[in-house]
Amino acid sequence: MRAWTFAKVPGGVLVSTEETHTGPQVDTDVPTATGILRQGLDAWLDALKATAEQRAQEASGRR
Repeated sequence: MRAWTFAKVPGGVLVSTEETHTGPQVDTDVPTATGILRQGLDAWLDALKATAEQRAQEASGRR
């Protein structure tokens, strides 16, 4: 299951993620699987943040 939630908050947008994985590989080593999932989510959120900030900066320069 994967869920991305975007909520408008003062000063920006709050992004929450929820993701679950199941299967033999996960069950064999849950801590490692959880760490790998966390790294992927963190990388995605970092890229989303950088893109949003860049676009906001570009938009403010056009005004």
